[in-house]
Amino acid sequence: MGISRAVAAGVLGLVATASTFSALADETSTGDKLRILYSNRFTFDDRGIPLITVELASGRKSVRLGARSGLAVLPDGDGGARIDGGGRWVVSLEGGKPAEIRDWTVVSRLDAGDETGATRALRQWKQRGYTARRFEVGTIFGVEGEVIDSRQLLIGISPQAHPHGGAEAHRIAAKYHIETSVHPEMVRRPQGMVVAKSGDVTVRNPSVLWFHPGKANDTIAVDDIEAGRGGSQLETKLETRRYWGSVYVTVGTDGKLVVVNAVAADRLLAGLVPSEIFADAPEEALAAQAIAARTELLEKIGTRHLTDPYLLCSSQDCQVYSGAGHEHPRTTRAVERTRGMILLRDGGGLVDARYSASCGGHGESNDFIWGDPPDPSLRASVDAPPGSPLVRRFATVTDKNIGEFLDQPAKAAWCGATRYGKGRYRWTKRLATSALNRLIAAKYPGVGAVRALEPVERGSSGRIRVLRIVGADKTITVRGDLHIRRLLGGLRSTLFMVKATGPSRAPTAFTIRGAGFGHGVGMCQTGAIGMAETGKKFASILLHYYPDSHVRRLY
Repeated sequence: MGISRAVAAGVLGLVATASTFSALADETSTGDKLRILYSNRFTFDDRGIPLITVELASGRKSVRLGARSGLAVLPDGDGGARIDGGGRWVVSLEGGKPAEIRDWTVVSRLDAGDETGATRALRQWKQRGYTARRFEVGTIFGVEGEVIDSRQLLIGISPQAHPHGGAEAHRIAAKYHIETSVHPEMVRRPQGMVVAKSGDVTVRNPSVLWFHPGKANDTIAVDDIEAGRGGSQLETKLETRRYWGSVYVTVGTDGKLVVVNAVAADRLLAGLVPSEIFADAPEEALAAQAIAARTELLEKIGTRHLTDPYLLCSSQDCQVYSGAGHEHPRTTRAVERTRGMILLRDGGGLVDARYSASCGGHGESNDFIWGDPPDPSLRASVDAPPGSPLVRRFATVTDKNIGEFLDQPAKAAWCGATRYGKGRYRWTKRLATSALNRLIAAKYPGVGAVRALEPVERGSSGRIRVLRIVGADKTITVRGDLHIRRLLGGLRSTLFMVKATGPSRAPTAFTIRGAGFGHGVGMCQTGAIGMAETGKKFASILLHYYPDSHVRRLY
């Protein structure tokens, strides 16, 4: 299935000269073509299912791809010129030039209709002497009378050449005691000639080339896709993966090739859901996962990768997507059973349906983990039935009671009572001091031999946001859930306590005793399984993890 012409429109026509095909200019410029790919809109296929563009690989000098039924190049997308080649193509780039990006420090986030607030904020920051602009992010679409509006107005100040916006944002946050973030603005799009070769056939086209399999029910294989990206994982590997739909190769912001899959949302979900949850889990847990994943898929559109030629990435930064061949009949049935179902806030708009493998018995609030504005549907809560001892005794996990919390039996929590919680609900990792010293020194030279790991700030769930590392030569403070997990060798979560072995001034090892797997915000996937095993339906499961929300069929 190809991408709709509404998305691919505007690519140049072709002329054949022997074995080489080149683009001719028409009324649509190279900039117009890239503008379409870089836009935050999506369309629907002829079945009414949203079409999503997902990044598969970036920063590539060349790309190898193919299909069993042969692979055709369509510079115009569906309905345009078609060049049939062999089963394998190699794509390269000539004259690649990176984009010019400008970073703005975001000092205010407002509802899309808050013109008064936007005007007031712009005036305030301009009076302080800053260059200030407003930006709109998110998207709006309507289906069957339901309008879904995820738009926000951002007030950005003090533009800096990318990637220096982060330092400026930190400086402004410290000066005015406010939460800030960075909004990238595309000043000039990347450029380059995309060249595809198959045998004695060569196709050249500015900016982008689309690839379709010879048969609609075939898949496209792309070589050297990096597996294991994102999260706390420290190792990745390269493998060949297959994808439904179309693939396009275009110029990324770094002036190198980026490979993107254009695929119907539910086909994407069929490959995504088994990567997120055990396929043999109860049907109601699979249904809850399918709805949460679909909601998160649509909610992220227009809010991430704003300077990239795709809507979503395929790593844990967005949603893990492994492509075709990773589907499972049970998860595919869950996607089909819940076709078009999403989670809406009771007050309107899509829920930011975050989820993680296991909360360890206590979920965390979104603002504590990521510094976002507090979300009423993403609050810290105990993952147990109402009135249970866990709920009564551990509304907040602190340094004083974390040991007792970690001692709670697995049956006390939804995510511990199921067999799927083994190794996730509770875990222990022992780090020899020599190994820990190497981990710390690789990121923070000069600390010296580690003497202590001391929590400075914990969230309601007991997760650590700020950790003090006491070294023989220097003491440092590190921040951020994911940063701490990676720094300490890929921990499953930051809900942990530490016990040193040996003399206090020269410990020989550190034992890290923890709970959960992931950030703990939103739905606990293992907990959803535990709830389903007791007979809970998907609507009840979702309401437990996303309060003030309801399920709605969008398409």
